[in-house]
Amino acid sequence: MHLKTSVLLLSHSSFSYLHVEPTPFHSQFMKPLAHLKEIILDEVISKRITNLLELRNDHMEMEKLILSAHGGDLYGFDLLAVATLNRSMCLLKGFCYFLISENFIAAASLVRLQLDNCLRFFGGWLVTDPHDFALQILEGKQVNNLNDHDGKKMTDGYLIEKFSKKEGPRFLTLYTHTSGYVHPSNKYMFNAMRYEIKEGKVHLKITDKDTFVSNELYLEVIDSFETVIKKILVYMYGWAHTKENPELSKNQTGKRDTI
Repeated sequence: MHLKTSVLLLSHSSFSYLHVEPTPFHSQFMKPLAHLKEIILDEVISKRITNLLELRNDHMEMEKLILSAHGGDLYGFDLLAVATLNRSMCLLKGFCYFLISENFIAAASLVRLQLDNCLRFFGGWLVTDPHDFALQILEGKQVNNLNDHDGKKMTDGYLIEKFSKKEGPRFLTLYTHTSGYVHPSNKYMFNAMRYEIKEGKVHLKITDKDTFVSNELYLEVIDSFETVIKKILVYMYGWAHTKENPELSKNQTGKRDTI
């Protein structure tokens, strides 16, 4: 993935950043949950959560790769990259916490937030100047009010359309489904009920713990969240590689969607 590498903000000697190792997840969150004796997660799901948490290390390594590229110089798009990685790690931690708490409806909504995170970073590949794009976001401008290199407003719908054409229809489906957990829909209504058609009964619940969610749904939402995170990391590597090799962007004039 190749982006324009101009607009140097600071040389390596002019800035510093705080590097903090991820907090051990279980030591911080399992203790408050210890009294919830009925928390029972399938062994496969528990393993998947553990694997997800290991992706935090990938975030930290990608941060180092980006900020050390090109002699450690700092560019405008670096700021958006760091912010995206930071948000991704925060969402990852919250996602795993909700899963362990058996709060599927909250976890599912974070998939959509992570996808939004990915789409906004992807926007850098659609504009004429990705560094200016990042700085405009820093100034408080909404991405959906900014134009891509074709003069089109980068609304959520437009971004997911462009992203799905490039990365596959699965992401458009994921965007549509997870929107149902962010906005009023039948998704969260079904989370509170279960039908027994033969018996003509409906079971209702009002609790902060899942009652009607199957292990299959847990695995599906974990797959989706992991897929989005890995796609974010792919684009992060694309930027790091281009930053380290600025001649690539010069050779890719008019080919902004190439990797």
